[in-house]
Amino acid sequence: MKNKLTNRKVKRVLIAIVVIVVAVMALKFILFPPLKEIPTTGKYQISYEDYWVNEDKIDPYSKNGDNRQLQVRKWYPKECKEQKPVVVASHGSCGTIDNNISLYRELASHGYIVLAVAHPGQAASVKFENGKKSRPSMDFFKEMSALKPDDNPDNAYIVFNKWMEIRTDDLNAVMDDWIAKNGATQFIAEGHSLGGSAAYAMARIRKDVIGVIALESPFMYDIKGVEAGKFVFDDSDYEVSLLNIYSDASYPYLKEWGQYGNNSKFLDSSNPIYANIHYENIGHMGLCDLSLASPVITAIMDSGFQKVDASDQLTRLNEDVLQWILDLGDGVSGPF
Repeated sequence: MKNKLTNRKVKRVLIAIVVIVVAVMALKFILFPPLKEIPTTGKYQISYEDYWVNEDKIDPYSKNGDNRQLQVRKWYPKECKEQKPVVVASHGSCGTIDNNISLYRELASHGYIVLAVAHPGQAASVKFENGKKSRPSMDFFKEMSALKPDDNPDNAYIVFNKWMEIRTDDLNAVMDDWIAKNGATQFIAEGHSLGGSAAYAMARIRKDVIGVIALESPFMYDIKGVEAGKFVFDDSDYEVSLLNIYSDASYPYLKEWGQYGNNSKFLDSSNPIYANIHYENIGHMGLCDLSLASPVITAIMDSGFQKVDASDQLTRLNEDVLQWILDLGDGVSGPF
């Protein structure tokens, strides 16, 4: 009798384990369905490699006082002898080193080197040279959760300054490291969300940045203070071409949200160096490859499923960005 009861218990446990495993596998399939890679259109075969850049500064998110180290993923065309600007890419808040991987691959297939930077403490995951990994900092989560730019612009100004200092130091380190190893280079700064804000900043900071691609990003670096409860901007014209891309998440509100003051001004500007694109029927995460990798998580973050196929949307984004870069090389710029 005892043996029968024991066997029944074992069967129940085994059945429970099988059910749990199947449920986990089903959930993983739902959250991360098989990824269909967007094919590249350029003539070059591509590859990638990771390397690391060490900064001579303490990591502000390190609990142990470690120096800051950046993981950089270099996408490059094989057997390409063309000399083109190097694209330096910065992910959004809690994004990844592959934030816009289909864009990186597409640009590399057309002869461009892309350096995708992972920002420790602000990235979903960073792998260090010693093999260890890090996740987003709780301090960063607290900063994001407490951020209310229109209700408390003074606090937002402090946080924006901190984030811009961290990001611009990171991107300067990557660009300076590249120049030290490869000689003088022209750069195009690219980024999504917070990464795009940092990309804008690099055009203010460096003379070797010849263009900026920002995917739904406020001009954080241009905020120079707060007066009478409103952000004060450096709203002087940029000296290089900017490609400003928006989704439905921000485009209708550019004139309402305080931190987007410069976006609104440059959107209405007749200056041909500002090119603006609005993609309809997608949310903020529809501008990065998470929309392809996980439609469900994208829908959760964007409060609803986008109405445009992710592969089609990213293909269109990649085409528009590539065309803008090609026009930039010809000295052509203007609104789309």
